[in-house]
Amino acid sequence: MSTSVVMLGTGSPRLNKERMASAHLLSMGGMSILVDCAEGTTMQLVKANIPPQDIKHVFFTHLHADHMLGYANFLISSWVEGRRELTVVGPVGTKKMHDMLVEMLEDDINYRMSLGRPDTGIRDVKVIEIEREGRVNVELPIDVHCAKMVHNVPTFAYRFDKEGDSVVFGGDTAPPTDPLAKLAEGAGMLIHDACLTFMEDDKTPNSSKIWDNLQKEHCTPAQAAETAKKAKVKQLVLTHFLPKMNPENVQEEATEVFKGEVIVPNDLDVIKLSTKTLTNS
Repeated sequence: MSTSVVMLGTGSPRLNKERMASAHLLSMGGMSILVDCAEGTTMQLVKANIPPQDIKHVFFTHLHADHMLGYANFLISSWVEGRRELTVVGPVGTKKMHDMLVEMLEDDINYRMSLGRPDTGIRDVKVIEIEREGRVNVELPIDVHCAKMVHNVPTFAYRFDKEGDSVVFGGDTAPPTDPLAKLAEGAGMLIHDACLTFMEDDKTPNSSKIWDNLQKEHCTPAQAAETAKKAKVKQLVLTHFLPKMNPENVQEEATEVFKGEVIVPNDLDVIKLSTKTLTNS
């Protein structure tokens, strides 16, 4: 079965009617794995004709709102639709988030159980918290490794390997990206934060201060491309775009650095893992 990624959300915390915030669906080895779960993720799955109840593993790169606010809806809706097991992986704080949501939704859960739904899949969710880099001990027929990223909260990138296929989700990160390049070495696909794509004409209050901080927490397309070049990956998929980004400019900036395949996706694009041999990267 071919490996692919559905770009459920390619946007940022900034409101954008064209792009939802961060969420990705990895299909590998017959498994469906959700990586990050921003607001609206469950409906994006429905639009992509992916039954939410089929997803039994969720990975959080970090716990910023634009990566996790859709988890409550996913947790309840996929359970209501028939999911009976779930494993959630994320940095320290993930269990607290999950437990608080279950407590908040207690009356809702009890009502739905009174209609005959079992408590499996909602009260027995397995939460695995990550504190250090290395192999992620999760029950999957896929090898999963993680590395710490440079961000303002604990953030991990994930690498998924199965029978020669490899996909890396970088999460949010700023330079230096050497840990990400090491994690992604020789991977087929690297999905990389390219948030720093627009700043002129930004009328947001304190926009200069915000931009200064963004440069300490995110990457430009060229910086993402440099990571892909160091790692010798086949495909670089850019994401986490601010409003008013210009796809052509993003593509050009990245391809000047990285000579492999550069993809600037839209929401709901399905990206298949390339089988081409990379040369002259």
